[in-house]
Amino acid sequence: MICIKCGKNNDKVLDSRPTEDGYSIRRRRECIECGYRFSTVERIEDLYPTVIKKNGTREPFMADKIMASLNIACSKRGVSPQDKEKIVAEISDKVNNTYNREITSSEIGEFIMNRLRNMDKVAYVRFASVYKDFTDPQSFADEVSRISDENQASSENNR
Repeated sequence: MICIKCGKNNDKVLDSRPTEDGYSIRRRRECIECGYRFSTVERIEDLYPTVIKKNGTREPFMADKIMASLNIACSKRGVSPQDKEKIVAEISDKVNNTYNREITSSEIGEFIMNRLRNMDKVAYVRFASVYKDFTDPQSFADEVSRISDENQASSENNR
């Protein structure tokens, strides 16, 4: 590893231990040149499939991106951090267990929207407005109307 202090590539490992999730190893290192100590984390590279984005580019699946978008969609809503973590864990497990090599970002977006739709309608609409790329106020109003119609139909069925 290259030392972040002196830039030399000469270090030794002082300590290695697995992380809590068991999918990575934390190593404590010391630069032999300058004595600076630093930590690194090694992760399994092909644990999750590659995500195919809407524009055709590919990138590794990152649960942090799901959490970031959930934090935005659920801002100032009654969705607890534990609920958001549960959504991320469920989606990560589903992606890891269902897809071998590739998954589209659209499929991931659908998973997220299905979970949010049942949890918080406002958070769902916020997420959907970005995911579905609403281009005008009418697109937004149509989605809100569709959700209202679903709620009304559900209420009538429960009577």
